[in-house]
Amino acid sequence: MKKLALALIAALVIPAGASAWDRSYHPESRGRVNFNKVTSIEVLGWKSDLDGSVRVENAGTEIDLDNDVSFSSKTRFGFRVTHVLSEKSALELSYMKHDHSGSLVKNVTFDNKKFKANANMSIENSWLDLAWAYNLTRSKEVDQPGRDAFYLDGMFGIKFSNSDINVAGNEDSIAAGRLEAGWSESYPLPYLGLNAGAQISDNLWLKGQFKLIKVNAGGYDALHNDYNLNAALRLNPKSKDTEWYVDLGYRGVKYDLEGEGDKAEIKYSGPTFGVFARF
Repeated sequence: MKKLALALIAALVIPAGASAWDRSYHPESRGRVNFNKVTSIEVLGWKSDLDGSVRVENAGTEIDLDNDVSFSSKTRFGFRVTHVLSEKSALELSYMKHDHSGSLVKNVTFDNKKFKANANMSIENSWLDLAWAYNLTRSKEVDQPGRDAFYLDGMFGIKFSNSDINVAGNEDSIAAGRLEAGWSESYPLPYLGLNAGAQISDNLWLKGQFKLIKVNAGGYDALHNDYNLNAALRLNPKSKDTEWYVDLGYRGVKYDLEGEGDKAEIKYSGPTFGVFARF
């Protein structure tokens, strides 16, 4: 299982998903800009389905996370704080936690232990992201100075991740004693990313991101992709004080690796929603 953990760490040193930051400013002399809203705080939710499969060692059972476990959709909440540093850069801090639990519908071997059907399996992942965003290019509206018709940002950050996989139930043997097996790992992950966005009307923004990497490390083939597309609508366009928005979208994340008898494909996907204030 340690080999699997190391392969996951190697596979996840990749773009990992902070959302594009919006700008609110007016131009000054000599082409500089003055930001009049520099901090955003968002409470966000993600209704995610868990899919994929996991197998530890060649002798282990390949567990289909969709058909072999009674996982259901879960809605979990997190937060995001963004602070604009300058015309070109911003900092972002975000947190999200997912946990799914269900009963196995068949006998399985997990971490060299044999479990009867109806054993409980739980998968929990949490991420704390600290990222720096830098504007690569933008196109301004000529008739409305201060608005970005389109922008593209690059990002560098560190994701502090914690992962837990546990199985507990009766032993698949004559003795049929109680068994527990699990894997837990915490690790920091540096990553790169891209965000793109466009303000398509006075009060509506479209934002999206896509990340992809394929590597071979430590005898493992690893593939990862992470994408989302969302729209943000301002709720109080006439106010000159705190700006309020609703944010709706969709996100999908996939981790896929295989090597040395271990195999893991874990996918989270589903709609996202949030409310945020900028001041």
